[in-house]
Amino acid sequence: MKFISAAALTAVAATTTTAFTLPTTAVQKSSSPAASSTSLFEAINRITPAGPPYAGPTSKPILDSVKFPHDMKRLDITELQQLSHELRWEIIEAVSKTGGHFSSSLGVTELTVALHYVFDMPEDDIIWDVAHQCYAHKMLTGRRDRFPTLRQLGGMSGFCKRKESEYDSFGAGHSSTSISAAQGMSVAKSILNKRKNNCIAVIGDGAITGGMAYEAMNSGGYLSSRMIVVLNDNGQVSLPTGTQSAGGVKPASQLSAYTSNLIVSKPFQDFRGFAKSLNKLFPESVQEVNERIDEYARGVVTGGTLFEELGFFYVGPIDGHDLETLVPILEKLRDSDSTKPVLLHIKTTKGYGYPPAMAASDRMHGVGKFDIGTGVQVKGKTTAPSFTSIFANAMIDAATEDRAIVGITAAMPGGTGMDIFGRRFPKRTFDVGIAEQHAVTFAAGMACEGLKPFCCIYSTFMQRGYDQVVHDVAIQNLPVRFMLDRAGVVGNDGPTHHGCYDLAYLGCIPNLTIMSPSDEIELRNMVMTCAGMDDGPSVLRYPRGIGYGADALQKLFGYDLENGEIPAKGTPIEIGKGRIIRLPGGVRAMSAEDTRSAGSRGKRKEDRVAILSFGSRLSEALIAADEVEEMNPDLAVTVADARFMKPLDIDLIRELAKDNGNMITIEEGSIGGFGDHVLHFLSLDGALDEGELKFRPMVLPDTYFEAATQYEQYEMAGLNAHHIRGTVLRLANKVEVPVLSE
Repeated sequence: MKFISAAALTAVAATTTTAFTLPTTAVQKSSSPAASSTSLFEAINRITPAGPPYAGPTSKPILDSVKFPHDMKRLDITELQQLSHELRWEIIEAVSKTGGHFSSSLGVTELTVALHYVFDMPEDDIIWDVAHQCYAHKMLTGRRDRFPTLRQLGGMSGFCKRKESEYDSFGAGHSSTSISAAQGMSVAKSILNKRKNNCIAVIGDGAITGGMAYEAMNSGGYLSSRMIVVLNDNGQVSLPTGTQSAGGVKPASQLSAYTSNLIVSKPFQDFRGFAKSLNKLFPESVQEVNERIDEYARGVVTGGTLFEELGFFYVGPIDGHDLETLVPILEKLRDSDSTKPVLLHIKTTKGYGYPPAMAASDRMHGVGKFDIGTGVQVKGKTTAPSFTSIFANAMIDAATEDRAIVGITAAMPGGTGMDIFGRRFPKRTFDVGIAEQHAVTFAAGMACEGLKPFCCIYSTFMQRGYDQVVHDVAIQNLPVRFMLDRAGVVGNDGPTHHGCYDLAYLGCIPNLTIMSPSDEIELRNMVMTCAGMDDGPSVLRYPRGIGYGADALQKLFGYDLENGEIPAKGTPIEIGKGRIIRLPGGVRAMSAEDTRSAGSRGKRKEDRVAILSFGSRLSEALIAADEVEEMNPDLAVTVADARFMKPLDIDLIRELAKDNGNMITIEEGSIGGFGDHVLHFLSLDGALDEGELKFRPMVLPDTYFEAATQYEQYEMAGLNAHHIRGTVLRLANKVEVPVLSE
């Protein structure tokens, strides 16, 4: 590496809000290529104050001059380095105001600058895996001014989206897809005889733990598909990495250990050895860059045996924050006529350049609004714990009584609560990396030997392990407990993360028991119920968010809580049995002190309405029922909590169908879920034959919901209280429904 000039460093330092004293080593000239050296950003980081307050540049002249990638082509290496510095602080400042994924983009700022400087998007394709590291990319592709709308209703997505920009080659909210997509694009460009064929997949060391990445590399080497795979190795496989588990606190990936060994154990090659290996890829001579690369190539070694055996030309490891190394190597790869796929291994630091992120256990992966000077996040006032933490502590209660209970997560210990469980039972906690297929069959194997595995995966990510649920668990009727966090809509992460489809895709599988809680007490009870189920697989799905708290549980749901406190521990409930929560007149069925009565309501069957809820829409159903009866003295509304979709409580459904002329089901899922199961049963049971029962299912409509708050998304879906109220009134013929013209 070259040492930067004092003038260049001073120019950057002059744009910051704090006066710095430059260390003398930052401006000395290296006497030999092997000597310890300092890139611009190493120098900048070294002169950043060691403690808060932290602050960035007061102006960003280079960034202000770059709206699209072609504006970067005129910049020299020093200006590209300054652009990276300004760009990083622009991300810090923008995300501090909106929240969002954070440290991943800070870690790839220099890489993003180098890629857009060397390649020509949108003609060339750059695919980000996972796309939450795309903020720098978005700022350099005409979307800087949209960052105040990040992950908001009508605003800019937090992931790459093809419909948002021609510069977003491929959308990715789930991991391990980039190499397959890049290979497909490369083959298509070749078949279509396109003038240029540059396809770059940027994949993290977490995403590359997914089996699909290896399937793609196997195919890419076999077909000799021209593409560059950039392995962004930042040592952060799981969220957060470092959770206590059976594998210790190291990253949950042997591949991560392998790539780390490449970095620390291999001797640095001199240029002649490096150029000799390059000749395997490049038909043209590379000797003319001997002197230049000698200066840049510290940290570059070859011989990544695993990748080479898969048919890739391996280059690396390379300092991913060193533009003086990245740019010329990417240029050589771009200009090569070879069709051999390349794996470029770079080492980066997640959260690079912002000390609070670099010091945090999760590197500030995903954040709310925060104070730039300190990194302290703005936390809203909550009176109740999250459903995730409630689940984790209930699982600890169960595991305390039963040593056979173990927990499995696919690289999401923080999101699923397995980090909480792991602190209590590290040897019974297993993080398998981003490998949902493996997680499911791993759990099946445990169940075969008598353990009681809780396989804890987001609803949206369970889609990736579907065949294993069918083939390896359900067909063999193995007692694996699937804990599906983030069921329903999830808010600002948008359509790639909603848990909309699990009821439809799991409900059709024989042998599964499927349940969903309406509140935190029910969640605790259902965790204990699953713990005791040894005769087959079970599914417990619950939403993102916080519990209701004791007051709401008593006033809205009608719980009789001893001393007004939520029970500390759950109790098992009967499989396949629901419960009536509200009787006509507003009577809370669980409250012995509720003396209200239906009065003269519901004298006619057609004025009686049953709302059968599955999941956490129960609270909205109760609010709607109270509002309906306040509006109309004739209507009598009963509200029930189904609890189970499989098996259905057919006795409860028959009772509701017999006593009411109208029935509404409501759920946080797509068509094909709970409502369809109820309707199917009613049809087969003959309850609809005489025309005395009108039925309406309320489900998530057949569309994708973009980023917004959860309330806004349920508003768009038509599943909030006023929508339920309107459905009741229309079904009972208490409002006129306009006839739509053709």
